[in-house]
Amino acid sequence: MEGSTTKSRVRLLAVVVAALILGTIIGVALGPALVPAGRATEQRPTVEVPIGALLPLTGDLASFGKREQRAIEMAVQDMNKFAESIGAPFRFRLIVEDTRDDPETARSRIQVLAAQGVRAIVGPLSSGETAAVKQFADANKIVIVSHGSTAVSLAIPGDYVFRLTPTDKYQGRVLARVIWQQGYRNVAVIYRNDAWGQGLYESLKTSFEALGGRVDGVAYDPRAQDLSGEVSRLADIVSRFGDNTAVVMMSFEDDGINIIRLSARNPVLSSKVFFGTDGSALSSRFLTEVGEEILKLGGNPSTNYWPASNPMQQEFVRRYRDLYGENPDAYSMNAYDAVWLIALSVMLTGRYDGEAIARAIPLVAQHYYGVTGNVILDENGDRAYGDYGIFKVEKTPQGLDWILVAIYDVTQDRLVPASG
Repeated sequence: MEGSTTKSRVRLLAVVVAALILGTIIGVALGPALVPAGRATEQRPTVEVPIGALLPLTGDLASFGKREQRAIEMAVQDMNKFAESIGAPFRFRLIVEDTRDDPETARSRIQVLAAQGVRAIVGPLSSGETAAVKQFADANKIVIVSHGSTAVSLAIPGDYVFRLTPTDKYQGRVLARVIWQQGYRNVAVIYRNDAWGQGLYESLKTSFEALGGRVDGVAYDPRAQDLSGEVSRLADIVSRFGDNTAVVMMSFEDDGINIIRLSARNPVLSSKVFFGTDGSALSSRFLTEVGEEILKLGGNPSTNYWPASNPMQQEFVRRYRDLYGENPDAYSMNAYDAVWLIALSVMLTGRYDGEAIARAIPLVAQHYYGVTGNVILDENGDRAYGDYGIFKVEKTPQGLDWILVAIYDVTQDRLVPASG
């Protein structure tokens, strides 16, 4: 009897979620609030719900963090408009803390949010930060919805961490395929010695060696100011492997800029093509600070999770560009959807409680269709699948820019040239 009641409740919740999502599909959130003509709106007391955000507004990923904050602010505004249009009592308020892309700072900032009553948080962006806040989040039943963490080591079932980007078991495979199809049979890697860098390196190594190639790498301390020794060891690997060698840089912004400058001056590395990853793809600072060096190193073709286009996404991108003069990246789109998943879970359960939200999010995600399309989570609470864009720095009439040159269809395991 209890099992039957539970199943009925799940079916009922699914119907309610589907009804809520229908509102987003027809544009309630993205357009004017819709209230049926002739029906008076009932005045109900509102309940303020804080949603936290842990973002790198300064530090190694600052240009990404600032873009994501804008997307989150848009989502909160849209969510409140939607809640008002359907007569829901909840109103959501954003509280942002700067993590500086530093795990220790992230750990202290989540405690600041908790002290203000926050039970659900968008972010952090990086896997190192996410790993740092996980223990506190689990112990205090605070829901974390990371819009960018991809480390395989954080794919853990039953915890309070949810992630809207596929794990690096996919990115490693995509990167291996892209490099192999370019004709390279050897890969030299320089990577951050943290949860993200270690996991992505192992994923790339496993996938590329399965194709028949060779991989060797140099790990570096993300906090190190001088990386000349590590770049020199990277050059040694390239010399040992020979001409048919590609270089992969698994970095963020500050460290990546440092590596690019050193490599462009290195007689062995300066003639090689440097591939990149989601840690630096679409970095505006790469364009302004080392753009010319990147061109000499082959344009830094980089893998980055890239949601398939859909009408809601197109409208979101248009609004974002009109407001801020630039296009949002995939993580900004994820951050927008993360707010909706949290808010819809609160509205569905009627409770601002971490345990209730954590139970509801997988169900809400199963029925949600947002700017990143379908958001289906796997048994670990991570995005189950997603395609990857291949971006490359090129000269355009407007100057240097990141250009989408190809899309990797993960389900079909094939690379498709970008249209247009």
